[in-house]
Order: sequence, then structure tokens, then C-alpha cells
Amino acid sequence: MFNLSVIIVNYNVKHFLEQCLHSVLKASSKLSVEIFVVDNNSVDGSQQMLKEKFDDQITLIENTDNPGFSKANNQAIKRAKGEYVLLLNPDTIVEEETFLKCKDFMDQHPEGGALGVKMIDGQGKFLPESKRALPTPWVSFYKIFGLSSLFPRHKKFAKYHLGYLDKDENHEIEILSGAFMWMRKSALDKIGYLDESFFMYGEDIDLSYRFILEGFKNYYLSDTQIVHYKGESTKKGSLNYVRVFYQAMIIFAKKHFGGSQKRLFISSIKVAVYLRALMAVMYRLYQRLAFPLLEGVMIYGAMFGVKSYWEHYVKFLEGGKEYYPEIFSTLYMPIYTLVFISFLWIAGAYRKPFKIKPLIMGPFWGFIAIATATYMFSGILNFSRAIVGLSSIFAMLIAIGNRGLINMREKGSFFFTESKQKRILIAGKKGGIARVSSLIKGELDYPVEIVGAVSEKYQPDPETELLGSFHQLKEILRFYQIDEVIFCNEDMPTQQILDLMGEIQEAEVEYKIVPPQADYIVGPQVILNSRYSEQIHYRLQDREEKVRKRAFDLAASSLLMLSFPLLFWLYEKPAQVIRKLWDVIAHKKHIVGYIHPEDSELPKIKPGLLNMLDRVKPISDTGPMNTHGLDKYYAQSYSWGMDLAILLKSWRKIGTSL
Repeated sequence: MFNLSVIIVNYNVKHFLEQCLHSVLKASSKLSVEIFVVDNNSVDGSQQMLKEKFDDQITLIENTDNPGFSKANNQAIKRAKGEYVLLLNPDTIVEEETFLKCKDFMDQHPEGGALGVKMIDGQGKFLPESKRALPTPWVSFYKIFGLSSLFPRHKKFAKYHLGYLDKDENHEIEILSGAFMWMRKSALDKIGYLDESFFMYGEDIDLSYRFILEGFKNYYLSDTQIVHYKGESTKKGSLNYVRVFYQAMIIFAKKHFGGSQKRLFISSIKVAVYLRALMAVMYRLYQRLAFPLLEGVMIYGAMFGVKSYWEHYVKFLEGGKEYYPEIFSTLYMPIYTLVFISFLWIAGAYRKPFKIKPLIMGPFWGFIAIATATYMFSGILNFSRAIVGLSSIFAMLIAIGNRGLINMREKGSFFFTESKQKRILIAGKKGGIARVSSLIKGELDYPVEIVGAVSEKYQPDPETELLGSFHQLKEILRFYQIDEVIFCNEDMPTQQILDLMGEIQEAEVEYKIVPPQADYIVGPQVILNSRYSEQIHYRLQDREEKVRKRAFDLAASSLLMLSFPLLFWLYEKPAQVIRKLWDVIAHKKHIVGYIHPEDSELPKIKPGLLNMLDRVKPISDTGPMNTHGLDKYYAQSYSWGMDLAILLKSWRKIGTSL
């Protein structure tokens, strides 16, 4: 018989799981604890890591598919022999005394069926889902339609997260979080295990409510706290999360509510799904389009001013007696503006960090595109190219000025300088500080400036640049303008780390933790691994880069086709050029592709008319390994500028590709 059975369901969060298990083992030192890890067919090496590092300390249940959170927990609950059962998320860290405090509290409250604790996120901020009320139709309505956010401490409107209850006091509550759910095993056997009709989300609400229906009480314990990175094991910001979560709420309503209550609840949920989806789509469109639209208005305004000046002070002086036709302002100028904005976007002018080159090249290529079109179709578009040329200069100045103002607001400087390195502070004891410092400088691909370190006691040490002690941490962060604190969990108790995070509460400071004897750093939404070099990120995998590549292909091939009557005699094989360019427009080929398009290790793209060999100077030992390396470099470092450089150097060869 054990005091506690800890159950962790894992799915592709290996590094968070390892850190979680280290904290669980520390918290288990004063109790008899068995630990179950149920792996739902992870593909990130979780199972191998568990067998190598925790083989004799845990019981591993390996699923060959992903049966869902409820079923996976039930697999372990059926085998649990503890007086208490704890369902724990893998993206959590518990304090050293957490288990002992939970057991003592539940021993003193025999009427208690389940218990939750205070949870904080990766930046030390309190998570309101630590304590919740039953989501009745009206409670859910207030939450869904934002009244709980407007009145966060109102007893009626803020009931969903019980905002009116002090987070630093113990309370009887209704609903616990599945991230940390401490339950009396005898009570759990009586009410039944997790309802497996809930694949993910909602099962904690259902289980909590069933404890209450059977006469047990649920409690919130503020005497201990845990870190819950919140969303590492289940990404909660997506539309898919909204859909799955609210489907779970409908299952709950059908199970526990009846009559008008059920109908009202389900109707509210469906309205909420549509509203959230619509709001998410609108917000994404706003984020993507607001800046380009504003800049388009400014460029159009500048173009209108250039046009007015030109027709009054240049055209009339040269003998012209007519204004430009109205269609020039109402149709062609908006099209020209769209061309400038499109080329700015293709160049990467809307991608941070801002760089000066895209702001120059975007308007320049916009001017080339418009000038070429007006030359080719002079009978239709025969308006002054001087206006277009001057407008391209204004578009360039507007783009530079806007981004300079954004830089001024965000960085305090108008000029386009390289983004400064993060200033970090290491917190721990001498040995841990030295190890983390060595790890960052040596093995991790983490370009930061280590400002110094803090320890429990300040003792001058020539080998360790200590800036002060833990109780001076707030002042040190402010004085040295620290961007990030890295805690050494190897020689610092987890409780001490959490206490420091809670005391600081600096909104602009990030926090990361180095687990004991680990070669990686864990923080909210990021894992820095010393084996980073083996986990290469190919930019050609990014959807945004694929869209840019396609846009570049369309723009370049269209320009080349328009200019073909003038330049055909310069191509090596002009008879093939139009057909090749049409293949690009039809999305059968790219302007630039791989040397070896059959390479299965790299992101899949269409064959190219040109490749990296058209850019680099051939060397005598160019062989399979060299050309594979060039393809790998292209996929990893891709940018539209790389395609442009290859095209400018080798455009005459376009008709020679197979």
C-alpha cells in the first residue's frame, strides 16, 4: 500500500516530462509513492528517455495509439495502490513539500474527495483555473460573453474562476483542474473513474462534479503551489482547442443537465463556438492586413500628391492642357499601390526584425514591374513613368519611416540596428551557475549576454560574477535591465524557485529552468537543447516562406514573360523560355529549386529552373556530398533574396533546365 499514486499522461513533451519527474521524485522523498507514466504513442523519444533515466523509478505504460486523456489515466488508476491518486500534467513542476502538504490536509478533512492547489504559469503569474465553479448555463454565459473579465471579483459574474475568493487562502470549491487533481482513492472507487467519452478537456469538470454529487467536498489548497506551463502538452490558443473544449462542454451538459437548463447551455456553447471562431479569424486578418492597408493608404496619398504636382507644375509647363483622366486616380493608382505593397510583402518588409534591404528592394521591383507593364502595353497604360518612379521613392521613404517609428516605440531607437541580445541572469549556487554558464556558452545555440548571477548569499568570487543575493533580485533585475532569469534546479529547491518567481512578478522578465544534470533549458513555449544541431529547422517548411516563394515565382516569371520580346536574344535557349516560365506560373515548377529534387531528407518543393549551382562558383571536387550540402543550406536558409540573387546571376539559363 502506497501513500500516493502519481499518474502522468504524456504526449510528445519529452523535456517537460523529464523536468516534471525530477520534481515529483523530490516531492516523494518523505512519502511512499508509486509513479505511473502513460505514454500515448509519442514520437519525440519520450519512451526511450524514460527507460534510460527513470526505468527503476516509474511504471511505464506504452500505448500504441493515442486513446485520449481519460482512457490513459484510467489505465493507470486501475493499477494504482495508493491511498491517494494524483493526476498530474507533464508540463508542471511541483514543490518539494507539495505532496506532504496535500496529504496532511486531506488526512485532516476526511470529507474531502478531491483537492487542487495554487498554480502559476512560467512567468510566475497566478492561473485562475486553479479554482473554478460548476459551469452552469448562467456561469458559462458570463464567462463566454466576457462579463467575468469585466468584473473579475464580482460574486455573480466572476463565478467561473471564483474571482471573489482570495487565491492565498484555502477554500471549498466545486471544480478542480486536471493539471493537478489529488483524489482520495476510496472516494474515486465509489464515484467511478474518468468518463472516457471525454477525449480531451471536460473530464476534470465531470469528475469534480461527481465527487460533489456523492456527498464529498472539493478543496483548493493555497499552502503550496506548482508551475503549470499551461499549453505545452495541449496548445490552447487554437481554433481546434475551442472546438474540442466546447464539444466536451456539450457532452457534460447532456450528461448532467436536463430540460431548459440543458437547451440553454448547449445553445450558449454553440453561439460561443461561432463567436470565438469569427473573432479569431477577424483578429488574424487584422494582424496580417492592418499595417499593409494603412501603408497602402499612405502610399496612395503620396502618389496622388505626386500626380497633382506633376500635372500642374510639369505637364502644363511643357504645353499640356489636360489633366490626367479620372481612371488614372480611380483604377490605375490603386493597382500601382497594390503592386508596391505586394512587392514589399514579398521582400519581407512586414516581417520582424525589420531590415533596410527589403524596404528598398520592394518599391524598386514594384517600379520595375509597373514600368515594364506600361512599356509593354503603352496604348492602354501610357501614363507618366516619372510619377511611378517618384511614387516608388515615396513608398520606400514611407516604409522606412513607418518601421523607424515602430522601432522607436519598441526599442527606443529610430535606426535599423541589429536586435540586441537578451541580457540574462543565472540564479543558483556556485556549481550550478558554472555549469549553466558553460552550457549556454558552449553547447546551446542560445545567443545571449550573461550579465552575471545571484545566489542565496553574496560572497565575492573571482570565478563567479555574483551581482548579489536572492533577496536583492528585484533591484538587480531593474538596475541591470535583465530580460531573462535562468534558475538552476539542480542546486535550488523548486519551492525556492517558485517563491522567487512569485515575489518578482516582473511582466517584462522571462523565466527558464535548467533541470538537474540536463543539457537543455525549459521555459514557456521553448526548449533549448544542446543537440539542437541535430534538429535542423528548414525555413522551407514554414507556410509563410512557401507563400513568399510562390509569390516571388509569380512576380518573376510574369516580369520575364512580359520582357521576353525585348530580351529573347540574350537567352541561351530562347525557344524553351516561355514554356518553362509558364510551368512556373502553373505551379509545376519553381524559378529556383534543389540540385537534387529527389532528396527525401529535405522539405518537398517543385523542381526548379535554376538552383544553387547557378549561384556558387563550381569547384573541382563538387560531388554528391557537396551538392547535397548546397540543397540543405538552401532549404535551411531560404529567403526570397536568395532566389532573386540566383535569378539575377543566371536568368539567361532559364531555357536550359530539363
